[in-house]
Amino acid sequence: MSAPIDVLIAGAGPTGLTLALALDLQGIRVRLIDKAPSFSGDSKAITLQPRTLEVFQLLGVSERIVQAGVPTARMNMYVGLERATVLRYDRLQSDFPFYLHLHQGQTERELVQVLEGRGLTVERSTSLEHLLQDESGVTAMLRRGDGSQEHVRARFLVGCDGGRSRVRAALGLGFVGERHDDNWIMTDVRIPNMSLPRDERHGFILERIPFVVLPLGGDYYRLISARPPGSENKGKEPTLDEFRDIMAPLGFGHWRLEEPLWVTHYHPSQFLVDRYRQGNVFVAGDAAHVNTPIAAQGLNTGVLDAINLAWKLRLAVSGRASERLLDSYHEERHAAALSMFAENNRLTRLVFGANPVLRALARKRLLLLNLPRQNMNNVLQTSQLGLHYRHSRAVQPAFDARGTREARRAFGNERALPGDRAPHFTLDSERRLSLYELLRPERHTLLLLGGDKPDGATLRTLATRARERHGDWLDIHFIFEGRIPPGFDEGGTGRVWSDPHRGAHLALGARGAGCVLLRPDAYIATRFPVEAPESLDAYFGAILQ
Repeated sequence: MSAPIDVLIAGAGPTGLTLALALDLQGIRVRLIDKAPSFSGDSKAITLQPRTLEVFQLLGVSERIVQAGVPTARMNMYVGLERATVLRYDRLQSDFPFYLHLHQGQTERELVQVLEGRGLTVERSTSLEHLLQDESGVTAMLRRGDGSQEHVRARFLVGCDGGRSRVRAALGLGFVGERHDDNWIMTDVRIPNMSLPRDERHGFILERIPFVVLPLGGDYYRLISARPPGSENKGKEPTLDEFRDIMAPLGFGHWRLEEPLWVTHYHPSQFLVDRYRQGNVFVAGDAAHVNTPIAAQGLNTGVLDAINLAWKLRLAVSGRASERLLDSYHEERHAAALSMFAENNRLTRLVFGANPVLRALARKRLLLLNLPRQNMNNVLQTSQLGLHYRHSRAVQPAFDARGTREARRAFGNERALPGDRAPHFTLDSERRLSLYELLRPERHTLLLLGGDKPDGATLRTLATRARERHGDWLDIHFIFEGRIPPGFDEGGTGRVWSDPHRGAHLALGARGAGCVLLRPDAYIATRFPVEAPESLDAYFGAILQ
């Protein structure tokens, strides 16, 4: 048997690679295996959402990912030939106010190159044959392409091995859902004379079918449609002529479709595992959820699984994570998948609904998205920036009722609640440094807000107390409205920033001075007035043994 490791990851798709990088950044001993001999040549998922790019920013790889892809800041939605609305990603409060189009294989290559630069290599042509677990860990038997076998002992095992997951099967986990009868067709193809705006997304809701155009760069576009009910082509490999037949009535019959990279068809499916954790084994990505690609959520949801789990595993490897914290992985991510499935079903009814009256009414609702607030609510949800964990047992209201009540003295109750995504804001008027540039995936971040009448002594005392009790897990930042108070000394406990336009205070809902703790996955863990530092103790008391 080889030397024991901390975490064995089965599956080197985007989820497994993200998890491996997040764990490696925290000093966790990882092995990453994949049964395939190399990258897939198929394009597969191409859409990276703003929240996924924020995760990659935490991991230090967003710049190279964005440079490799094609940003798109708007999506034009048409009913028939008439444009009904424009989805405005460019209004999102994020360092990434756009969707990024990048072939999945290229996303994987970028992540692999970063991992290899850190000395971590994907073990190709290596599959998980079976596993046994006990209270202290997991023993896995691996088989390589040459037929050789190896037994590996790991503290934890994470199955990121896709919709046909061997890890999920070995655990006997339920995987419940449905396979839709609709037959979708898709191609990545060169269109040198594409006549729509080339840096935007386009979605046409036609009679019982959609037609979508997504830019990939270099005159290449992804075309997605669905075959009409009763189509004689159902179940057959699509041809470019089939796409031309769909495009001609839209006035795009003159487009030249050339040099396709990928042509495929599929039946959309939605399946969800009943438990994301069993003992020392977890599932993530497609091993936990397979969903219809109608809203491009699959890859992105897997990346969010990975960043949610990574910091919890770090604490578990050190023997510090409470059962509450480990169970919160299932609690938070299963609920997120259910929410995603509900939205996908809503969109499916909008596009494919059998009742013509309800379908017409649903499409009329697209016009409501011309209202700025409705438009923003829509893109917040589809971009996963609006995803929250407010009902998790691992955020403040579940274990600190008194602290939750006291927080209302310092904060409003409309934004930046415990369980919400850390909001976007910038600090330092000269450098315009984003909050997300300060966050680290292995540390909690405590923001001490001074308000308009800062009490430097009280803030220093609080910071010193926090550092003494929780310094192993914590970075501390002081944020003052306007200029930093003259003579303020943070006492070596943190970094000091000015907030001249109150951007941080407003984004965090602070009425004045107050404290906000962010988890390593950039969600709000707890918030409290400066007079109630025991709320910080309550949080760490809940997640740590």
